[in-house]
Amino acid sequence: MTADSPSYPRQSGSGVPRVVLIIPAGGGAARLGGVDKTRLPLGSSSILATLLQATAAWDRIVVGHEAGDLGAQFPQVRWCREDPPGGGPVAALAAGLALAPEADIVVALAGDQPWAAGAVPRLLTALADPAVDAAVGSVNGRGQWLLAAYRAAWLRAELADGGEGRSMRSLVQDRQLVEVPVSETEAFDSDTPEDLRDAAARD
Repeated sequence: MTADSPSYPRQSGSGVPRVVLIIPAGGGAARLGGVDKTRLPLGSSSILATLLQATAAWDRIVVGHEAGDLGAQFPQVRWCREDPPGGGPVAALAAGLALAPEADIVVALAGDQPWAAGAVPRLLTALADPAVDAAVGSVNGRGQWLLAAYRAAWLRAELADGGEGRSMRSLVQDRQLVEVPVSETEAFDSDTPEDLRDAAARD
């Protein structure tokens, strides 16, 4: 598919929703020494660079740190920090939304999920039903709040105060959700040295 496909809208058109990917990438992993795990190597690239390369068809906002060396590699990506720094996924979504007033649909992808892009078209397809407020990736019945697509209008209203102290679950508790099966590879994240070794073997 290309950026002109209905599943990959980069720009608004008549009846075509504007999709923006918000990628929270500010967390460190205690079991990895507290380092920024999204910048850890994965093959010849890094975890975050692998995700950004695979999502080039969409507008993207990375929340959590400065662009650094990735800024030149991905010039179309926008970068910002959440408030407070390290404030978690809800604060990251609030910061990303503040940069994306044009968004009709927000897809949240954790920055340490290098192969999450494959699930995005299915999440967007699930939101074709106007009764659905959010399409949440699910692995064996476990909802993945950072592998999910949300309608921006209600999410923006929920986060108007910045979302401080809110959990992802609290944001969606009164919303109409649909679960979208995703593979363990699509939902894979890197929290331990074993995860990194597994990722290197898959890449």
